[in-house]
Amino acid sequence: MFKAFRGVCLICLYIVGVAVSAAILELVAYPVLLKSTGCSSRDVLGFFSCGDGWVSQSIAIVLNLLALFSYAQTFTLSAASSPFGREFTILLYLFDVIFTLALAYPLLILFARKSGRRSS
Repeated sequence: MFKAFRGVCLICLYIVGVAVSAAILELVAYPVLLKSTGCSSRDVLGFFSCGDGWVSQSIAIVLNLLALFSYAQTFTLSAASSPFGREFTILLYLFDVIFTLALAYPLLILFARKSGRRSS
């Protein structure tokens, strides 16, 4: 059970890592990225819209990962209701869970090493 939980936390850490690397790519190549993918910034919140189709939607999800993680923490900590609707609120809580599990993985590794040293 513990190994499965640790595996889920590791997968969440990889997802957050992809979000951070996508954010760095967005900062470095913002104008070129928008031109080459056909995406545009949708509104004040910084979300990207890339058109219809599954490829365009996949690109939009990757570009919006960091924004989704940051808004998820904000809505969870403030206990505010999302002005975007029920589905978007559920999505924000899902990203909050992913972020929390990603932060738990280094702690699991740290405590597993410390408890292993004590038992030896």
